[in-house]
Amino acid sequence: MNGQTGEVNIRPSEPTDEQTLMKIVNEVYSQCEAHLWVANHERLTEERFKTFHRKNELLVAETSGSVLVGCVVMSNAGCDGRGLAMLVVKPDCRGRGIGRKLVDFVINTARDDKCSFVRLELLYPTHQPDPWKQALRTWYEKIGFAFVRNEDFALYCPTPSDILQEVTFSIFEKPLN
Repeated sequence: MNGQTGEVNIRPSEPTDEQTLMKIVNEVYSQCEAHLWVANHERLTEERFKTFHRKNELLVAETSGSVLVGCVVMSNAGCDGRGLAMLVVKPDCRGRGIGRKLVDFVINTARDDKCSFVRLELLYPTHQPDPWKQALRTWYEKIGFAFVRNEDFALYCPTPSDILQEVTFSIFEKPLN
């Protein structure tokens, strides 16, 4: 962790996190989804950050030294579920359980709120294999998420001018009963 040691805490985002989180999120997605989007596409814009923050949906992982190392979006998924999206951990901090801690925070919050499931969507290219996405799928399945269905990306993004190829959302759910 670039010299940072100690506990990683999960907390709601703060306005002062905006620029750091935008940098982390957009750098990670530019590496793992560069083949899906036009150059300089931003997964987290200032507007999206402000929306997530205002709705109290953006959670950050922070070291005891106040260094931001990751984030996740936790939203409502229907009347009895939670959504998990935009899970990101800084590349130099991967393999230390931070992603799992963020996911567990969402799962435990959903349980505390008496939700029956947690849902996530994984953006997949439709006509070619994607090793990064396959690794994510394997990890999500290992921690209890199961594939439910594929959904057309156009249903979520009707004018995908930034997308370079046909994609689909693979929907996964983890039951909480």
